Amino acid sequence: MAEEKVGRVLTFDRVKQLNAKDWFYQILKLNPELKKVYPGIENEILEGAIDHHIHAYPDFVYRCQDMVESAIDAAEAKMRGVGYKDHFFNTGQAAYLTQRHIDHLVETGVLEHRVEVYGGIGLNFGMNVEMVETALQYPNMKVIWFPTFKAVGYYRNIGQSGGIPLIDDNDKVLPEVEKILELSVERKVGVGLGHTDFKELYPVAKKAKEIGARTVLDHPLLELNKLTFEEMKELADLGVYVGTYCQPMIPSIYQPVADPMETVELIKYIGADRCIIGGDFGQVLHIKSIEGDRIFVRALLGFGIPKEDIIKMFRNNPAKLLWLDE
Repeated sequence: MAEEKVGRVLTFDRVKQLNAKDWFYQILKLNPELKKVYPGIENEILEGAIDHHIHAYPDFVYRCQDMVESAIDAAEAKMRGVGYKDHFFNTGQAAYLTQRHIDHLVETGVLEHRVEVYGGIGLNFGMNVEMVETALQYPNMKVIWFPTFKAVGYYRNIGQSGGIPLIDDNDKVLPEVEKILELSVERKVGVGLGHTDFKELYPVAKKAKEIGARTVLDHPLLELNKLTFEEMKELADLGVYVGTYCQPMIPSIYQPVADPMETVELIKYIGADRCIIGGDFGQVLHIKSIEGDRIFVRALLGFGIPKEDIIKMFRNNPAKLLWLDE
């Protein structure tokens, strides 16, 4: 008899373990590095890091910070860059204005460190090539995000039909999707693959590898677009970066039942070379984005991920995804 699950892979037995009375003492016993973690241990790792996936106001819903506030936090942490995601629109304009303000604060001595501010475009209104071509003419543009809450795979995951397709009935990548991947290479921007499922992701990943596009799985441990470790490994083997984000490792009202240890296990399974750290914070019921990054880094250190691997995932790999390594 198959074991009953909560979500796609989490079992009821595991949920019971995570909520056991002695869970806190178990993790301390099994992870002695936790006792060495302290506020500020993350400072060296944050220096030069890039959080390429932040939600900030202005947006179609309220966020806990606006772009200026979170960019200042990143500058004070001496990070290299921050990237802002909107599910529907182009954040390049606001990113440019935020950059101007950061530069002014540096020039006047209010800030010691300059952080780079990046924008991107979300494609939940369709895989419109002309719209992407136009968006990529804006300054500070560094990411194209494929459909999220309008993705075919997302609809399929919630038992509904509809959405914006990336492949046809024969699993062939649609011409407009291929063209957008080509544009990402031509203009040297990264591609977030959205909230779709493995059925769409695999052929798109193969096409991205053929074209030379640089892609990342957006928070593939969240239930809304959950992938198995084996599926993520197949995609990573095709060159896709696996997003190991603050969500769902940090407890969340948005997904209250999750296994925080999955993130640690995933990094070990995939390897730091193919993983990227990002926040995906900024939601109004979460802590501030850079504070979330701080807690996340402390947690990874405490659960045994080497500092060198965290730097690779939070500094080197995001730079490669965004073509900043050239």
